[in-house]
Amino acid sequence: MEGVQATVTDSSTPEATPDSGEIAVLVDPPVTAALVDELSHLWVRVTNAGGSVGFVPPVNIDEVRPHTVSILARVIDRTDTLVALQEGAAIVAWCVLTSNDSPPRHGWRTMRHVQVDPARQGGGLGGKLLAAVDHVAREELKLEALSLKVRSGTGADAFYRRHGFTEVGRLPRAVRMADDDYRDDIIMWRELS
Repeated sequence: MEGVQATVTDSSTPEATPDSGEIAVLVDPPVTAALVDELSHLWVRVTNAGGSVGFVPPVNIDEVRPHTVSILARVIDRTDTLVALQEGAAIVAWCVLTSNDSPPRHGWRTMRHVQVDPARQGGGLGGKLLAAVDHVAREELKLEALSLKVRSGTGADAFYRRHGFTEVGRLPRAVRMADDDYRDDIIMWRELS
C-alpha cells in the first residue's frame, strides 16, 4: 500500500487551524501521505485532549500512524467509508463507517473513530459531522441504521442521544484506562428509516 506510507521528521503535532468559515464534506477522498499525516495528527490531538478514540493519553504520532494506515487501507478497498469535514486545507472532523462482513448485516454500519478537532469543540462541528454521516448513510450507502460505541464517563452518550441515538446495551468494564480505572462500552443505535 505504497500510496498510504508517510514520513514525518519529528513527533510534534501541528496546531489546529483557526476557523476560516466554509466547511466542505469529503467522502472517501483520495488517500495520500498528506491525508494519513493529517488524520494521524488530529487523532493525536483528540486523544491527548481526553477524547475516547481508541487510545489512552498520552500518545504520539508514531503510535497512531499505523492505525490510521490500517483504517485507510479499508477505505481504499471500498470496504469502509471515510467521512470528513474540511475547512480550508485542514481536516477538522472525521469518522469511518465500518461495514459488516456478514451479508445479513449489510443494512447498517458502525461509526468508528469519530473525532472533532479539540480546538473546535463546542462550535457545532460534531453535529455537522453527524449530519454529513446521516446523508452519506441514507443517500449513498442506502443504510437502515447506524451503531457506535462510546466510553462511559465522557458525556459523549448524551451528545449522541441529542442526535437521535439510543443506548441499546453496555459492555461493563470493557475499557481499561489504568490499573484501577475501568469504563463501560456503551452501545448506541440509530434507525435511519
